[in-house]
Amino acid sequence: MRLSLPTSIFQLALIGFLLATLPLSIALVNTFVQIDRLSAQMQLAVSDSAQAVEASRTIMAQVLNMERSTGQYLVLRDPAVLQRYEDQRGQLGKAIVLLESLPSGESLLGRLSQLREQEQVLYDKLREVVGTPEPQVQDEPPRLEEQHNLTRLVRPIPFEVAQMIARRSDVITRQMEQMQGLLLLQALGLIPLALILAVVFSVLISRPLRRLGAAIHRLGAGEFSTPVKVSGPQDVRELSEHLDWLRKRLSELDEQKQTFLHHVSHELKTPLTAIREGTELLCDEVVGTLNPEQTEVASILRESGLQLQAQVEALLNFNAALAQEKPQQQEIIMLDTLLPEIIDKHRLAMRARKITVQTDLQAVSLCGEHDQIRTLLDNLLSNAIKYSPDGGKIQLNAWVENDEVCIDVIDAGPGISSEERGQVFEPFFQGQQLAKGHVKGTGLGLAIAQRYARLHRGNIEARDSQTGAHLRVTLPSVSAE
Repeated sequence: MRLSLPTSIFQLALIGFLLATLPLSIALVNTFVQIDRLSAQMQLAVSDSAQAVEASRTIMAQVLNMERSTGQYLVLRDPAVLQRYEDQRGQLGKAIVLLESLPSGESLLGRLSQLREQEQVLYDKLREVVGTPEPQVQDEPPRLEEQHNLTRLVRPIPFEVAQMIARRSDVITRQMEQMQGLLLLQALGLIPLALILAVVFSVLISRPLRRLGAAIHRLGAGEFSTPVKVSGPQDVRELSEHLDWLRKRLSELDEQKQTFLHHVSHELKTPLTAIREGTELLCDEVVGTLNPEQTEVASILRESGLQLQAQVEALLNFNAALAQEKPQQQEIIMLDTLLPEIIDKHRLAMRARKITVQTDLQAVSLCGEHDQIRTLLDNLLSNAIKYSPDGGKIQLNAWVENDEVCIDVIDAGPGISSEERGQVFEPFFQGQQLAKGHVKGTGLGLAIAQRYARLHRGNIEARDSQTGAHLRVTLPSVSAE
């Protein structure tokens, strides 16, 4: 017979709960049965002890009464006395039978057997006395030796009964100790089993949910190449299929977006080139002398053209980075040489705003595409300059840690809020803080930098900082390649 898997998380959780509680239920039922059996044995032992004590007391009393009755009958020869003896004899026999029915020892059973035999001999002799002449007053009354034998036999009975009760008590005590040990072993065995089952089913329930969460996280990060396929209960598999359908739709939309951006960028570049050339002709007064108002308008057109050209080039670079799966031409890059070159490129802009850069650069190197690494670092420094206040300081550090090249870019600006840290590397995202430059950014600088870092198997993250924005780049070093 083939077992069917649970069709839902609810069924899997219910089965896990039942299996986890099953060992505890077995332990509880077994404990109840053991305690009930021991309680019954204790009740039986108490009842037997009470009956044994009562029977031994009855035997002692009836033997003494029978001894007196025997003496009286031997003197008086009264049939009523003999009848009374017979009644006492019957009660003695019942007490002996009762005591023999209890779990007595061999010694007590032998004594009771001797008592029955001696009493029978005494009774037979009394029967022989019936019909004999009554003794005279001056004669000494006859005595039977069996009278004293009965008294001698019954004296140890209370002691033997007490020993029997003590032995029974010891047996019950040992059974209680055995039951305690059994229950302890049962607890040591079944409770861990229940915990193991609970952990196993917790893993079975949480693992597909974690996989679904990881798939959703990948979709949120824009990774559409990995299919979403999660095994588990039926409802989890159905949700996995829906997520995979969503992945395919998002992948199609992303491809359409990239195609649109690519075409728009190229279509804008051609008329933009013509606008730039015409603007330059106007600014150079090739077509004629311009008055001051016309010169100002031409300057505005030139700046707007430069800004538009920068945005179009950023779009083209971003599209090219998205289309790549790995760097094209890799070479050894010395960061302690490259970073000063990038700083020199922005020297005029920093001088105009009195911004200084403090560096702590170790002699570190990595393997990658030179232009992409340069663009990555240039975008980070440009972003730090853009948001730094006039007269601010930028800290630039580079070192190797755990076979990774670490680069810190720390500015003295307003920083990145915790709400925006997960969005600053998304395309076209611009934070609420205003940049200090005259030209508004495209929102692609950090997105391109993050894309280039990931192409080189690295990452950029925003970290906590006391002064401003703190961006850390981690890339594999040459020794880790």
